[in-house]
Amino acid sequence: MAVAVRSTTQRRPRESSEQQPLLTLVPETGFSHWRIAVVAVCGLVAMLAIVTLNVSMAQQQMRLDRLNTDVSRARAHFEELRADRAQLQSPVHLMKEARVIGLVPAMATKTVNIPASIAAEVAATVGKIDADITTKDESPLDKFGRIKAAVVGNP
Repeated sequence: MAVAVRSTTQRRPRESSEQQPLLTLVPETGFSHWRIAVVAVCGLVAMLAIVTLNVSMAQQQMRLDRLNTDVSRARAHFEELRADRAQLQSPVHLMKEARVIGLVPAMATKTVNIPASIAAEVAATVGKIDADITTKDESPLDKFGRIKAAVVGNP
């Protein structure tokens, strides 16, 4: 077994306590590995959130592009249908179709006025009475006139 021993000559003699520096305790400022790990995890989470947000924004933009394309296609189709309807409703087309099915233009038109009493009689016999014939619009002044005539005796 070997023992290391220093010779006393190499040691310095103790100096007096007045010359010795005053020693103070300093808190440990050691390197903390857990702090690095927390910062790294936070950085990774932040990067993952940014990537997720960018992917989500790209998907929504693609969806908007598809919707814009669909809207423009629908507008074009609407304009085509509108043009077709205008062509089908044109007087020239209607006259042509009328001739095909055998219709001819009317020579003269005569309007006949029907007296209200005859219209009411026909409506009563048929059983259908129009609302404008049966309902009478009465204003608050008409009601006042009836009440005054009943109370005072003068219209």
